[in-house]
Amino acid sequence: IESVGRRTFTYTFILIPKSQREAQEVEKIVYAFKEAMHPDILPNGSYRSMKIPDTFEISYMAGGKRNAFLNRISSCFLSSMDVQYGADRFTSYPEVIHEDGRTGAPPQRTQITLNFGELAILTKQDIQAGY
Repeated sequence: IESVGRRTFTYTFILIPKSQREAQEVEKIVYAFKEAMHPDILPNGSYRSMKIPDTFEISYMAGGKRNAFLNRISSCFLSSMDVQYGADRFTSYPEVIHEDGRTGAPPQRTQITLNFGELAILTKQDIQAGY
């Protein structure tokens, strides 16, 4: 074996806002994930260094508690994200003005696919513990 890989997890969500206001909330969700998957550039003397992107703690829940029938996931990072605006036929709400002055017509359907990778390489003992 050359190397043991890290597990990956993919989740797809279809967001269908019922109003312009909800469509603006969907945009905030999309940009929050986009921002979380990128590093910060921090000044450090005469060179720049990067702060690692955000990490995520993902749990499968049932009845307000962790679902013991599904595997646990260790800390993850968002490795990639795909966004599809509209569906087969793009439809949008009427144009709105954002708080920052930008204008545009928010889509009535947004699909996001999030690809997460675990930070740790798991062992047999981790799998026996439910991961």
